Amino acid sequence: MENRNSETLTQVKNESGFVTYKTHFLPVLGLLLFAPFTAEYIIGYLDVTGDFGLMFLYLIFFGPLYGGAALIIREFTRRAGLGLLTMTILAFAFGLFQAGMIDHGLFNPAFQNIDYWQELRDPTYISFLGISAYQAVDFISGHVIWSIMIPIVIMEIFFPNRKKYPWLSNVNLTIIIILYLLASLFIFQDQMTMDQFLPSVTQFFVTGIIVIALIITSFTVGKHNLTRIEKTAPHPFFVGTVTLFLLSMHTIIELLAVLLGASSDFMMEWPGVILRMMSLSLLGYLILVWSKQKGWNSMHHLALAGGAILTRTWIAFLIQPLGNVPSSDKLIGNTTFLLGAIVLILYGIYVIHKKGHD
Repeated sequence: MENRNSETLTQVKNESGFVTYKTHFLPVLGLLLFAPFTAEYIIGYLDVTGDFGLMFLYLIFFGPLYGGAALIIREFTRRAGLGLLTMTILAFAFGLFQAGMIDHGLFNPAFQNIDYWQELRDPTYISFLGISAYQAVDFISGHVIWSIMIPIVIMEIFFPNRKKYPWLSNVNLTIIIILYLLASLFIFQDQMTMDQFLPSVTQFFVTGIIVIALIITSFTVGKHNLTRIEKTAPHPFFVGTVTLFLLSMHTIIELLAVLLGASSDFMMEWPGVILRMMSLSLLGYLILVWSKQKGWNSMHHLALAGGAILTRTWIAFLIQPLGNVPSSDKLIGNTTFLLGAIVLILYGIYVIHKKGHD
């Protein structure tokens, strides 16, 4: 048993001296299945919204793509004895890798022939980078928060005894990496075939360099222990409310503009991008400060995750799915996920109270 940065890892050396780990099936399966819901389903934009049969069928693909990525990020972080800060930076690297080098949505001027793509892209288009600032913030923050961090935090709360331990054996980690790469290769090939588009060599190269730099930074920054502050951390309910408000702010402003009879287009332009970056930066700063304070524990982690999930579930009611999804199917899907999010949060509270805070 080894203790690194106050986090305990279980590892066993075999006769050849290599470190081996044991697979813990339930949390691994939970993360594989849960990540696609927070990443793709609960926001309600897909053409399978409300069709739970197809949603579960698509887990065969989305599981390795999102759950696999989350497992890989978590596994390498926990094996290094590091925590959520490292995972967050790695999630940023994943978001950039996915949007820039795999599905190319960051650079593609006509993604999947979506008719409103140009409306999202053009107002904040940065010509020398070949990207839209609005889409870059939207894609990358979405991957960081909902594709990676929220499912990891929730599963670690549900399995508190394994929270700071690796979950995968060396063999199974290799399998997960292979499955993720195959899913990514499928996306890459499908997008290239469908849209007949590839980013430029320069775009590939610069994106790759930034991804590598983020990976190195994550393990460097993550080694520094946070200096504890004697001030008591705020109540979890306050943390969750602030999270819900800051992540919902751009949508709330759009709604207010519409209700007042004004145009909400400015939220897709530079003022909206700046406001969104400010709200995300403020939330990140608050989390960093709060996490140093006395009494910060799993209940606060649940509050953050709960606020983020509730953000997507209520905004989903305003989203028009791709394709011809019947209104009844959309309403059933949105309502089911909202109720499911509430049940999930209540179950998290139950687990924390039963197992104790940490």
